[in-house]
Amino acid sequence: MQTPNGRSAVEQLFGHPALANGHLNHAWEAANIVLARPAGWHLYYQDDNGPVPMSGIRIHRLLLDSFQEAMTDIWNRVRVEVKEAEGYDKTTQFYDDATRARLHELRLDLTGGGYNFRPVTGGSGLSMHAYGIAIDWDPAHNPRGHSGKVTLPGWWFDIWKAHGWHDGRHFPTPDPMHVQFATGV
Repeated sequence: MQTPNGRSAVEQLFGHPALANGHLNHAWEAANIVLARPAGWHLYYQDDNGPVPMSGIRIHRLLLDSFQEAMTDIWNRVRVEVKEAEGYDKTTQFYDDATRARLHELRLDLTGGGYNFRPVTGGSGLSMHAYGIAIDWDPAHNPRGHSGKVTLPGWWFDIWKAHGWHDGRHFPTPDPMHVQFATGV
């Protein structure tokens, strides 16, 4: 699927989540937003009081495959790192547990969420989160507005980009926690 460029292209591909009065179109939400559960992962919502386990991330149904593929590539990248550090004589369960532990150590399993019907931060138009095409990762350590504070590894962003997602590191107000399946918005 081609990554849309601009709000009109986003709405042509993903639909419009708002009614004419600006409120959420519940029919659009029911038809388009799904819970993505990446295989092997334990995901956590980054709450002010610490990580809260979550069963998945709500995203637009058209992005389910792209999201799953990116998460699998990230899992495999970390799994190889773990295997090289530990050797190849361990069980599958050991590597799954060690991969999850390494993902957590890198804070790659911490999210601020995906789908959220709301305006863009500091603006009036709808956020890409309102379309279910954006996810925030480790917001406590990769805050919006702090271009110099990025703890997510470069290869993480490369994997998302390979699957058509773009990140907010180079937005006018940098937002390094943010990945979205759109450009020009």
